[in-house]
Amino acid sequence: MKLTKTEKIWLAVVIIFYVCYNLPFVPAYHHPKATLIHAAMTLVPLWIAIYVGLIKVCRIYKLREPKEQQKQEDEAC
Repeated sequence: MKLTKTEKIWLAVVIIFYVCYNLPFVPAYHHPKATLIHAAMTLVPLWIAIYVGLIKVCRIYKLREPKEQQKQEDEAC
C-alpha cells in the first residue's frame, strides 16, 4: 500500500508535535504556568492533528460493506 500525500503530512505533523511534547525538562517542574503553556503548544495541537488526520484519511479510504450484506440488499429489491 502506497502512502498518500495527506498521510505523509499527517504523519510528519504528529511526529513533530509528539517529539516536542516529550522534550525532557520542558516545562520546568513545579511551574504550573509553564505546564499549561507547554500543553497548549504541544498537546492540544497533537490531539487536533490526530483527529483531523483521521477524518481526512477516512474520507480517502471509505469502508466497504460486506459482500453478503450487499447481496441481501440486492435480492430484497
